[in-house]
Amino acid sequence: MELKIKDLKVFTAQANFEWSFVRVYGENGIYGTGEAGPAPGIKGMEEEFRRLVVNEDAFKINRIEQKLRYAALYGGTTTYHLISAINIAIYDLLGKYLNLPVWRLLGGDRELIRVYVDAHGGKGLEAMNALHLPVSLPWLKDAEIENKRLATTSNPVHGRLSIEKWNEDYTPEAYSKRAKRLVDEGFTALKFDLDVPTPYTKEYNIRSGDLSLKDIDYLSDIMRAVRETVGDEIDLMVDLHWRFNLNTAIRLCQALKPYRLRWIEDPVPAIMTVSNFDELELLTKSCDSPIATGENLYTIYQFKDLLRTGVKIWTPDGVKCGGITELRRISELASMYDIEVSPHNTASPVGTMAYANAMSVANTFGVMEFHGHDVPFWHEMAKTKRKIIEKGFIKLSEEPGLGIDLDEAVMRKYWPDYDL
Repeated sequence: MELKIKDLKVFTAQANFEWSFVRVYGENGIYGTGEAGPAPGIKGMEEEFRRLVVNEDAFKINRIEQKLRYAALYGGTTTYHLISAINIAIYDLLGKYLNLPVWRLLGGDRELIRVYVDAHGGKGLEAMNALHLPVSLPWLKDAEIENKRLATTSNPVHGRLSIEKWNEDYTPEAYSKRAKRLVDEGFTALKFDLDVPTPYTKEYNIRSGDLSLKDIDYLSDIMRAVRETVGDEIDLMVDLHWRFNLNTAIRLCQALKPYRLRWIEDPVPAIMTVSNFDELELLTKSCDSPIATGENLYTIYQFKDLLRTGVKIWTPDGVKCGGITELRRISELASMYDIEVSPHNTASPVGTMAYANAMSVANTFGVMEFHGHDVPFWHEMAKTKRKIIEKGFIKLSEEPGLGIDLDEAVMRKYWPDYDL
């Protein structure tokens, strides 16, 4: 059996994050769709990668993966975003060709995928491009967006160069109200941003990755309010977006200990794209709460190096780390050491369903991120027989491939130049 690849196309759409869709065409017009994580220049790679995959047999996934990795030898990690998308698209193509869902092709057995909602703060949405710069889009006027936090639009949204100011979206009351709404919708796990301004924020502290004791007390008050609101049956996590220096991260971890968080994510810049795993080891030795990281790591090789750090939650991002194939490899490595795998996910429905299918076969799967809760068209853009996420879970179906497709009319409604 052979299925020759006839074409490859790329389209980049700006939503709350940048979504780059990749379509791989087989014979007789059948196609599969994948997604690449945010990175500048994905569309610009289309021509060269088309040359690499056209006329390859889609069933030879390993050969195609190796071919793309050797071709990208000098290309840097950004190329892995597109390689991931191609891998996902090929799985979708094969599933449609064989009339089987991807999770069955993988031999998966978990049909119900638990989802946590990324709640941000008192409001639930920020929009940024592939360089983490804030963007203004027409549909944002109808969304609950964090629109008064940033004092400048020329600095990245996250990190120690953000220039911010506190407002009422970052009060314990705002966080607890949002938590209650999300739990009422059926979510059993919530993650909040805690690298946010407080009434005591000083610019010199931001630049140093530091917090005053007043800052730490205030952030602790936020999580106390959330815990008291949702009770002990709801998992709570916080994201710190690589913001803090080591000593500050340790002090904050200690302050948050009473609220029994499922994890604290990316407290220090050790796991930016250029990584420093030694710093992670120093952190985990001084922090009782589990540390989560992995969204900026690529392939099983980098995750293998996490084993010595004491990080207990791995958060691979499938639209960056290598696609469905690599998600499976990473999950299998994690299961050898009984480490939880809880994928990072800022993707559209395409990437989200790729993760869900891959997690069906992950022995130590925990809970998968959903970052599109407040994007008004997130569910609308997916052509499927039922809503993708209901009451905090994705129910995998017998629909072939990833189980969804893009709704062409909706895509053109929001992106008139859409072309796949």
